[in-house]
Amino acid sequence: MRKGERTRSRIIQKSSGLFNRHGYLSSSISDVMKETGLEKGGIYRHFANKEELVLQAFEYSTQVMNKHFQEVLARECTSIEKLEAVIQILKGLVEDHPIPGGCPLMNAALEADDAYPILAEKTRDSMARLLEMMKQILVTGVEKGEFQKNMNPEQMAVTWIASLEGGLALSRLYRDSTYMDIVAAHLLNDIASYQ
Repeated sequence: MRKGERTRSRIIQKSSGLFNRHGYLSSSISDVMKETGLEKGGIYRHFANKEELVLQAFEYSTQVMNKHFQEVLARECTSIEKLEAVIQILKGLVEDHPIPGGCPLMNAALEADDAYPILAEKTRDSMARLLEMMKQILVTGVEKGEFQKNMNPEQMAVTWIASLEGGLALSRLYRDSTYMDIVAAHLLNDIASYQ
């Protein structure tokens, strides 16, 4: 990787954490300069504008999360183990692992409306992939006989993601993982009723 590519990559990595912690709209280029140690020209040499940097930083955050999901889920055999792993992955975001600032999808979803329509579109696409991943775990569980056939995987996937994101939001707000634990226990109890 050439020096320019390394610099661009470093700007994206540092900015992804900054934007995820402090917001895409409220973080300024001055904040990016502080975070990266670069001057404005050093940043704009690599990005046409803040919007381009925002989109690249969001893409980086979602790639980190996708890779983390793939690595963790690949180690699990059953659908129940995979669902428990999803809980642990999202619980990790309470403590800023692997991304500082919590779930990049939730954070972007709360911010990306009329101000950043392209970010809103990318967020919807990423959320659709997360929901599809959850649905596939559940479909596989039904196909393998781990869950009863009367379970609706699509509805269950939406319930799980919405509940986990809500639990994550409360846990981060109150700096207390108890909220995530309550949601996790409820979801695991609910899924057990389909076994």
